[in-house]
Amino acid sequence: MSEQYRITFGGYNSWVLPLNLAVGFHLLIAFSVVVVPDLFKPSPKYEDIYTVDLVNLAEPAVEQSAPPAPVPEPAPLPEPEVSEEAVAITDPITPAPPQVEEVKPVSLKPSKRKIKKKVKDPQRDRQKELERIKRQRLAEAVQAEQLAAEQARIAAEEAERQRKLAQAELNRIRNQVRSAPAPGPPVRRSGSSNLSALETQYYLNVTGKIANHWALPEFKRFDDSIQAIYVIKISRNGTIIDEFFERRSGDPTYDQFVKKAIRESKPLPPIPPAIKSDTIEFGLVFKPGGIQ
Repeated sequence: MSEQYRITFGGYNSWVLPLNLAVGFHLLIAFSVVVVPDLFKPSPKYEDIYTVDLVNLAEPAVEQSAPPAPVPEPAPLPEPEVSEEAVAITDPITPAPPQVEEVKPVSLKPSKRKIKKKVKDPQRDRQKELERIKRQRLAEAVQAEQLAAEQARIAAEEAERQRKLAQAELNRIRNQVRSAPAPGPPVRRSGSSNLSALETQYYLNVTGKIANHWALPEFKRFDDSIQAIYVIKISRNGTIIDEFFERRSGDPTYDQFVKKAIRESKPLPPIPPAIKSDTIEFGLVFKPGGIQ
């Protein structure tokens, strides 16, 4: 049994010693880390500090203040005389609690403004209406005046154009009359076939007036040999009392312009008083170049 104990004790000693050594070694290292640096650290040297009073001021002397004057005692108030008559003791008036005004909730919706209706003034409305009508009539008058001026300008331009055309046509007819051969003796339908000098002169006056209105249209060309014989019967005052075609040209347009020349020449010159006949009948030969 002693041998077994020794073995156990010997096993205990085998690990306790190393443990103690390890713990002691660690403690030594910790001590060295904490304490040893402070041992070798140089302590700071402080210079000697001296305290010196530069100025020695004497404390001011405290003045002895005069003792305060004694406060006079107030005179005793006279006691109020109490009347022997009994005084009725009334209950104290309790003030009424203040009325708390009820706070109305504020709406978050935008308040609607009340639009005041305008009071209609009949007199003012009537005056405005009259002014409006007056302005409207003035504008219409100005517009009508402008329109009339424009129409007058257009009419003047048209009249000037027509005048130029008429003048050109007249010049053309005059040129045709001048270039046309002299008309031969007229064909007399009644009485003697020979004309007197007065009748010949009257015939020239009649044919001259009709020749001023004899013109063919420019949109159509006619053969130079075409002709038409138109008979007219003239009263003493120059009125044509009878007229007809003795021979047509064969072209309706040509014949229409023959009648147009006679119609535009009315009335013809009156028969001279020296001629005794009350009527004279002529047969006029219409050619493109003139009247014979």
